[in-house]
Amino acid sequence: MVFSLFKQLKIFTVKKAQMRKIIGFALLALLVAGCEKDFSNIVDPEPVKYSVQSVVRYDSLRYNPTDSLVKFFIHIGYNSPPGSVFMDLYGPGDKKVNGSPIYLYDNGSSASGDDAAGDKVFSTKYPMSMALLSGEYRAEYSAAESNGSTYKLSISRFNFDNGSANQEPVLSDLVAPDTLIVVDTTVFRMTVKAIDPNGKQDLSRVYFVVTRPDGTSNNAALLMYDDGNFNLHGDVVANDDIYSIIVSVFASNQKGEYTFTFTAEDRGKKKSVPIAKKIVIL
Repeated sequence: MVFSLFKQLKIFTVKKAQMRKIIGFALLALLVAGCEKDFSNIVDPEPVKYSVQSVVRYDSLRYNPTDSLVKFFIHIGYNSPPGSVFMDLYGPGDKKVNGSPIYLYDNGSSASGDDAAGDKVFSTKYPMSMALLSGEYRAEYSAAESNGSTYKLSISRFNFDNGSANQEPVLSDLVAPDTLIVVDTTVFRMTVKAIDPNGKQDLSRVYFVVTRPDGTSNNAALLMYDDGNFNLHGDVVANDDIYSIIVSVFASNQKGEYTFTFTAEDRGKKKSVPIAKKIVIL
C-alpha cells in the first residue's frame, strides 16, 4: 500500500514535471510570436522627399521704381529632383496675388535670379510693383511631381510698402430713417458707401457705434457688410462699395433720440471722417 502510494506519487511528480516543460514551451512559443511585429500598418512609411535647407527671408520690402523685381529663392535637399518648384504669393486680406504658379528654377539663369545650376537652390524674380497694396505678404513654397503630387515646403512672411501715401477711407451716401414708431419689434435697414483711395482690399471694416438717448454707449463696433447677403445683412449686391446692415429695435428699448456714428477703417488703422446720424425712436 505504501509502495503503491509512493509509486502513484512518483508518477504524479513525473507528470507534473512534464506539464511544466509543456507550459514552458508554450510560453516560449507565445513570447516568440509576440516578438514578431506586424509592420503592415506603419503610418507614413515613406522617407521625407524634400528637406528645406534655407529660404530667403525679408522683414520688409519697399517698392523700388528703378527695379521692382525681388529675388525669391529656396534651397531644398532631395535624392530625386522634383518636377517643379513654385511659389504662391498672398497679400493683405489673405488675397492671392498671382493668377498662376510662380515657378522657381535651378538653371543658373540670371533671368530667374539663379546663381548656379544644379546646386538645389531654386530662384525667381517677381515684380513687387506700386500697384500692389501695402501690408503683410505671405510666400508659400511648394514642390510638384510629374504625377500631380504636391508637397508644401515652407512659408515666409514680410511687410511691403508700395511707396504711395496711405489715404484714409471716405464715407458717403448714408441711407437711414429719421424716425421710427416702435410698438412691437421693428426692423429697419441702413446703408452707406465706403471708398478707399488705396483700393478696396485696403479697406478693413465699416462699422457704427450707437449712443442711447441718455448719452450712454457700450462703444461696441457693429459691422456693416458688402457681401450680397440680403436676408442676413440687408446687402443687395456684393462688392459694390455699399455696406449694409439690418437693425432690430424692441419695444423695451429707450425712447428718444439715438445717435448712430459710422466709420470706415483701413488696414493701416486710418479712419474715415465719421458720419453721425440721429434717429428718433417713439
